[in-house]
Amino acid sequence: MLSPSRWDIHHTTSIAAPVDQVWLALVDLDDWHQWNLWTTLEAPGGVPKQGVKGKLKACYKGDTVKVEAFDFEFGPVDEDKHLLTWFGSVGPGGCLFHGDHTMQLEVIDDATTRLVHKEKFQGILPRLGLGLPYGQLNANYLKMNEALKKYVESKSG
Repeated sequence: MLSPSRWDIHHTTSIAAPVDQVWLALVDLDDWHQWNLWTTLEAPGGVPKQGVKGKLKACYKGDTVKVEAFDFEFGPVDEDKHLLTWFGSVGPGGCLFHGDHTMQLEVIDDATTRLVHKEKFQGILPRLGLGLPYGQLNANYLKMNEALKKYVESKSG
C-alpha cells in the first residue's frame, strides 16, 4: 500500500437543492462544461459507470487556454449512495502517481444536500510534491463545489 500525500484534498459544501437534483447534475458528464471550468470527464456514452475508462481534461486556471488530458477509470458509481469515483495512475501499480477522486452527496434534509469532494494522492510524485500543481488543485476543487452549487441552485430556484 502506498503512503498518503500531504496534498490530499477534502472540501464540503452545502447545496440548497434535493439530493436527487444534485445527483442528476453530477452524473450528467455532458453538462459539466456548463458549470465546471476546471475539470471535465469524457467517457463513452457520457454516463459514468464503474470500470469505464475515459479522458479527464483539466484546466488549472479555469480559462480553457491550457488544457491537459489524463487517462482515468471510473471506480464505484452508486446512485443509491450518491457516490461518484474515478482514479488515475502512472507507473507500475501507481508507484509514481495514483489519485483517487470521490464526490459523494449526503442528504441534510429534503431541500439541502451536502457535497463531499475529495482526492487522495499516492505515489512517489505526490510525496515529493511533483507531478501536479497540488495547491492549485485544492483551490480548484473548492471552486468546482461552489460552481456546482450555483448551477444546481439556479435550476431549482
